[in-house]
Amino acid sequence: MSTPSLGLQLYSVRAVDLDIEVLLEQVAEAGYHGVETVGTQGVEPARLRAALDHAGLALASAHVPLTDLRTHLKTLSTTHRSLGTPLLVMPWLSPEDRPRELAGWTDLGRELGAYGRALAEEGLGLAYHHHDFELERYAGSDGLTALLEAAPAEHLTLELDTGWLMAVGEDPLATLSRWGQRTTRLHLKDLVRGHEPPWVDVGDGELDLDGVLAAARDVGVPWLVVEHDSPSDPLATMRRSAAATLEALGHL
Repeated sequence: MSTPSLGLQLYSVRAVDLDIEVLLEQVAEAGYHGVETVGTQGVEPARLRAALDHAGLALASAHVPLTDLRTHLKTLSTTHRSLGTPLLVMPWLSPEDRPRELAGWTDLGRELGAYGRALAEEGLGLAYHHHDFELERYAGSDGLTALLEAAPAEHLTLELDTGWLMAVGEDPLATLSRWGQRTTRLHLKDLVRGHEPPWVDVGDGELDLDGVLAAARDVGVPWLVVEHDSPSDPLATMRRSAAATLEALGHL
């Protein structure tokens, strides 16, 4: 069993006004091994690639919107093959795109599976990142289950999010036990329920960090990705979350 690598979802530091080169240097100095981008972070792919290389960071994955998968799949493939992105992640469904019944989640899973098949032919993977609404129950099942069961595992993997699981009362350890073999990225997000907003730095909330990291290692999750949706001090959150996670990884 190998220890997962640690990445930062750059959405967490979106409010930081730094050039990408300087920002990535600070990410590396905090101890991260790589990053998960939002698209190409608003810069040309060649510039992003050069900044990553200069900072010594891997590109773990990239979040890409459903609209781009639907309308610009070939362009996405070309861009991210040039960057060396191993995995694209569909991170969000706008309210109008969210199915209202299990059949709709099944249809979406089939659609994403088809995109995953096309991307696989170009050497790219595709994963789905959930929030809370996918976990709503429908006659004994839920949207995330229906979506995943409708797509071949080799064409659509999963980016689990510990914070959203806990927000709806789900146990990240139990969910990793169920979906671990399909989980290619694990978002480390911490929270304190009852607070508004609930999100806190990793290690400061209710997350069983030691237990989750051990479970992620045991099922072979290759990348842990720190994320905080609304940090008051993004760079401090980035550093504190890395320190807590790296310390816990050192205990494995």
